[in-house]
Amino acid sequence: MTRNRIPRRGRAAAASLGAVLLVATGGGIAAGSLNGPLSAPDVGAVPRVSVPAGDYVGQCPATARLLDGAAGEGTDPAFAPASDSEKTTIRSTVLSDAAERVPGAEVEKLDGSTVETLSKELPEDEAEEDKSTGDDGFTGRKAKTSSGVSEPSTVNLRVQPLGGQQSTAGAVRSYLADDGDLAGMAAATCQVPANEQWLTGASTTVGSTALLTLANPSASPSTVDLDLYGSKGHIEAGNARGIVIAPGESTSIVLGGMASGEKSLSVKATSTGAPVSAVIQQSTLRGLTPGGVDFIEPAAAPDEHQVVPGILIQDAKTQKDITAQKGYDDAVPTLDLTVPGTGEQHVKVRLVGRDGPVDLPSDGQYTAEAGATTSVPLTGVEAGNYTAIVDSEEPVAASVRMTRGTKAKKRTDAAWAGAAHRLGGEHLAVVPKGADSRFIFLARDGAGSIDLRPVTSDGKVGKAVTVEVDQGKSVERTVDSLGKDVVAVTLSASGDPVYGSLMATRGKTDVSVLPLPPATRGATDIGVDLRY
Repeated sequence: MTRNRIPRRGRAAAASLGAVLLVATGGGIAAGSLNGPLSAPDVGAVPRVSVPAGDYVGQCPATARLLDGAAGEGTDPAFAPASDSEKTTIRSTVLSDAAERVPGAEVEKLDGSTVETLSKELPEDEAEEDKSTGDDGFTGRKAKTSSGVSEPSTVNLRVQPLGGQQSTAGAVRSYLADDGDLAGMAAATCQVPANEQWLTGASTTVGSTALLTLANPSASPSTVDLDLYGSKGHIEAGNARGIVIAPGESTSIVLGGMASGEKSLSVKATSTGAPVSAVIQQSTLRGLTPGGVDFIEPAAAPDEHQVVPGILIQDAKTQKDITAQKGYDDAVPTLDLTVPGTGEQHVKVRLVGRDGPVDLPSDGQYTAEAGATTSVPLTGVEAGNYTAIVDSEEPVAASVRMTRGTKAKKRTDAAWAGAAHRLGGEHLAVVPKGADSRFIFLARDGAGSIDLRPVTSDGKVGKAVTVEVDQGKSVERTVDSLGKDVVAVTLSASGDPVYGSLMATRGKTDVSVLPLPPATRGATDIGVDLRY
């Protein structure tokens, strides 16, 4: 597939502009003459110009790896193999349009070399046609799926647009290991790059390693600034500003080199130029016993109202058996709250399960420190899967870190659930390979519903299954209940705002929580001020 292709119509439009000055009033983009700004009489209402969508790009992080002991506390560390039993898989799915045309789709390395071709690219003229029905006048959907590739490096799923609309596609990276220091499960939804991202709840204490990877899949350079929020406030790190990432390149940063000894560290990554992906590989080793591995993915930006679905809490006896061990005090399920502002926040936390809200200490009332990350233990709660609702007067970022295990002296696994975005149109969630997966939904206020359509490995898109989400209850639906051999699920929400996540488990120990990807974007339109 051609990378960063400029469509013919884009080239033609650019050539025909001549001396016309275009000012994109909606996006703040302007082109001026070489002699300075031009003035012109008012030409009336600002017209709207449709801008066709480009390729869908979902970026998958590199698989989990141990840091080489020689890497130290810098950037671009070397890696060492994690285990003998390690399995890593990238599973991808792309949907057709309503005319059952499947767009071109490839999994590619950052340098553009092809790892896997899901479907061949359609001719440009054909792909530009906006077809709402097939040649027979009927509509339908089908999919092209990947059984999974084991490429360990950072990759992109790049998918051709159809009819000026971005195609619906998605991918997931999964990592499984039964031995080694990185024993456990880590899974990550392959993310759409962005210019601002929040990652909450990393740990840089002794035995914990937090590795931030920034990757740039575009043809333009990017410069990234990092803001770090620890338990005592904003952390100034000399090498956290002006991180240049060239096109098709990535860089990895050991966060312990910027902020050591932090039980809960939040990172805001802001890029100028090209958008980037950001993910933290988090792992813990408690003496000689593996303490878990996971990917911390970007969550919803700070807001006065946050919803964190997908919180696994074990029974009190198991929790006590595990956390009573020396060095396991951070294995308690914990809500991490980051306040980017200058004033402390009085925060109300509600924890909601299948049967409704449960009681929390202090009636769920907590104080989050200004410019810092505050940790709130979620203890004294019956075993189950929950959703946290967070309300504050000023914006806060939120995530929950959790531990799953069986008993003392046995390995544990860890997972992070971040604040979720509201669900909307068509989302495509790809299911991690080798795990048992379930969706967890919550309607924060009022009631909503979710239509789930299973996608099977043979490319069939099943009938919609509607899940009603009543106010005040966390609702679960297993992927297995939607049919056999389901590799992905489309989700469409209606009614009052609904939030969700995908929880993956394996055996009695392994766990990972994945954010649901954003809805498919169509063509956008911007206001254009024409001047001569």
